[in-house]
Amino acid sequence: MKKQFFCLLGACVCGMMLLAGAVSCEKMNVEDAGDGSKTNVVLRVGSIEQVPFELSRTRGRDVNGVCSRLNFLVYQDGERIRQISQTSDDDVFGEAQIQLPKGRYFLVVLAHSSNGNPTSTDARKIGFTNTTGFTDTFFYGDSLIVENKDLSRTLELKRITAMVRFIPYDEIPANAGRIRFYYTGGSGTLDAGNGGWGVVNSKQSQWYDLTHQEEKFEIYTIPHGDDDELTVTATTYKEQTDNIATERKIEGVPVLRNHITICRGYLFAPVYHMEYEITVDDRWSTDSLYFEF
Repeated sequence: MKKQFFCLLGACVCGMMLLAGAVSCEKMNVEDAGDGSKTNVVLRVGSIEQVPFELSRTRGRDVNGVCSRLNFLVYQDGERIRQISQTSDDDVFGEAQIQLPKGRYFLVVLAHSSNGNPTSTDARKIGFTNTTGFTDTFFYGDSLIVENKDLSRTLELKRITAMVRFIPYDEIPANAGRIRFYYTGGSGTLDAGNGGWGVVNSKQSQWYDLTHQEEKFEIYTIPHGDDDELTVTATTYKEQTDNIATERKIEGVPVLRNHITICRGYLFAPVYHMEYEITVDDRWSTDSLYFEF
């Protein structure tokens, strides 16, 4: 009787092992291209066009030193069919493996440091919002042809944003607890099919909680072209309230892709201080813009 019991138990164990092995193998199967061949696409972010101010040129070419989020997006016939989102905490940050059948696709990769991922259903309107935030953003967009053999591609991402840096001459009011920069004229949405240029006229905003140690404030936008100008309203609010302490409206601030516009002036003073000084810093590109307000 014992012998029969152990034989039956052994048969059950073997059956379970075979079933587990079958399930495991099924999970490891790569996607079939439809004609018996199997494909695998490996994408690596190899370099970044320029660097943030705080980083050296050599370190800035490493994606880990430039951004905290990556989005790998694959489109076919105008429809997004694959997406992989990564954060800098991921072990594979900067590399994506995507299984695709044979065919022609359009690949988009975004590097940024927003609080969340952009909306990306439509490649012509990939959008960041005031909730996720606007940051230094880098872009890659190109066709991707998948055939029977595996494909590996190393990518270079280029900056698509402009930055405006405000350096106030005057001190932050003692009763101010936070400041909001509300600006129009640029875009928070890019057209991946047109080189990542801005595609809508966005109403953007950036908030700062004030410590009264700030010496500068920075905002980002995606230009529509080389002749964009921002209208910026800087509003400070009294501590722990929605009551306005000061407000300044600054018009005609020029922005260029891959340039920093430096604005120096009286940010908190009464409106009769109208001097503006604008510069464009050459540590992003080769020209400098100055705007005094």
